[in-house]
Amino acid sequence: MSDASSPVPASPPATPALGKGILGLRHAVVISVAVMSPAASIFFNTIPQAGVVGAAVPLCYVIGFIVALLVANQYSEMSRELPSSGSAYTYVREGLSPHWGFLTGWLGLIAVAVGAPYSFVLMSANIQTLVLRWFGLQVSWIFWFVLAVGIVFALCYTGIRQSLSVDMTLLAFEIGICLILALLILFHVGAQGGLSAAPFSVGQVPRNGDLTVGVILAVLSFIGFETAATLGEETSNPHRNIPQAVFGSMLVVGVFYVLMAYVATVGYGINNMASGYANDPAPFDTLGRHFSGGLFASIIDLAGTLSFFSAALAIINGGARIIYTVGRDGLLPRWTALTHATHQTPIGAVTLLCVFALACGIPMGILMTPITAFSFLGTLDALFILPIYILVNIACVRFFWRRRRNQFKPIRHLLIPILSTLLMGVIFVAAFVSPGPAPLSFVPIVVGAWIVAGLIILWLLRTRITTIS
Repeated sequence: MSDASSPVPASPPATPALGKGILGLRHAVVISVAVMSPAASIFFNTIPQAGVVGAAVPLCYVIGFIVALLVANQYSEMSRELPSSGSAYTYVREGLSPHWGFLTGWLGLIAVAVGAPYSFVLMSANIQTLVLRWFGLQVSWIFWFVLAVGIVFALCYTGIRQSLSVDMTLLAFEIGICLILALLILFHVGAQGGLSAAPFSVGQVPRNGDLTVGVILAVLSFIGFETAATLGEETSNPHRNIPQAVFGSMLVVGVFYVLMAYVATVGYGINNMASGYANDPAPFDTLGRHFSGGLFASIIDLAGTLSFFSAALAIINGGARIIYTVGRDGLLPRWTALTHATHQTPIGAVTLLCVFALACGIPMGILMTPITAFSFLGTLDALFILPIYILVNIACVRFFWRRRRNQFKPIRHLLIPILSTLLMGVIFVAAFVSPGPAPLSFVPIVVGAWIVAGLIILWLLRTRITTIS
């Protein structure tokens, strides 16, 4: 028997947790809006849309907005009951099973990993172009890529409030510049009697066009709205604020998309969308020069570039919290759950994402060119995220039916998730079957290989996963 006076061995110090209640509603809204990169999305995604739907681009965003709201319903409902930095991983784990939760985390791991280089690579190429145009200096995009990753790492390391303040400032700038351009276009076109409701009509789709493809591209522009859920452990009153942030960010960006798609269409000319706009590599630069001159056009170009940086910063912040949660549950190496003792940031996961951005983005940009790498990584990211949306939909139905029966509402917890699942399934199949010409044609192979790898790891870890409560 040991002496009662003998010292009790000290237990190893617990890993510092994320900061509790240090964020507010506005921070949760900002991270979701930033990930959707509103300026960059509307500047670039509308180009291929115009090629398939002509002047009906605004109609695509109206429909896409409605479809995206259906998915947002499930994230809002689940985040109200299960506020967690794990977001979809936690929702599926609790709604379906730890095994399905692991697969969701496995898909989420690669989705957040490719999201960062996806944003950095085109941003860096744009900076190279702008620096050459403005200052006559030829500085490789690789330099800007490395510099941007370093700045993002420093911001994410320092603290979530500080980095979200940067995101908030950048969002105010990019959205403000876009709204000024919108007012200029509406004023000039309106003065000439050119404003029309025609862009909201199916009749504007060319004979050889495809409204479905246009809507799919619009829906994909909303990917990232759910990122607010990753702040569930750091936001005050998360049961209220996270659901509000999910819908709030969706409403802000949805209205922005519809407005900017409309002014772009009437500004460029309803009859010029399928032929001119669709073949213009920088249509908003063209609009800026036409309606406000070269200086403002340069500011518009800067806003689009900073939109990518803002998105990358938010993606690493949100993605690191998902990886941190999965690592905390013991399904990833322990160092992925490492947090900074002072800043309370998931420094292990942040480091992982920044290193991966460098290791993935630069080689792919060199091999494919930055623009092609951007398209490849963006398509890959979408095909990993869409199944996660479907799993969250199904988890929502089962969670409320089995564990919150007294709160179960047939429309909110059954009809909407089923409808959302069907729509997301159609979009996933369409994108999976026809991702585009090479190298995009290799995307389904990468997705399939990652899923198979996940299933193998799931089988190997099945005992450990089962023990997760």
